[in-house]
Amino acid sequence: MCGFSKVWQLSREGMEACNRGDFFTAENNLRTAISLSGCKSKKIHKATMYNNLAVVYQMSGKFGEAIDAYSSAVNILNPDHKGQANLIKRIKGKMDGLKEKIAA
Repeated sequence: MCGFSKVWQLSREGMEACNRGDFFTAENNLRTAISLSGCKSKKIHKATMYNNLAVVYQMSGKFGEAIDAYSSAVNILNPDHKGQANLIKRIKGKMDGLKEKIAA
């Protein structure tokens, strides 16, 4: 049994924790969700969770970790799929913005 509903519950709870400023709980929930998401999940779902983890890192000031998480999301997605290619472009824009912020 995959338990994918548990994965989405953890992801949701992680983002709720992030919105409250509880970045520790947010990171833990999202990392657990990612580790559990391998079972029959679509790549887009796992990429979404990495994107959410990147947002948590970014909001908590961990810019290097955010770039890594965004990169993980991009590496999961298919650049030949039109919708995913657009998502890759948006994520890469976020990564470039963070890299500029770090360099400044």
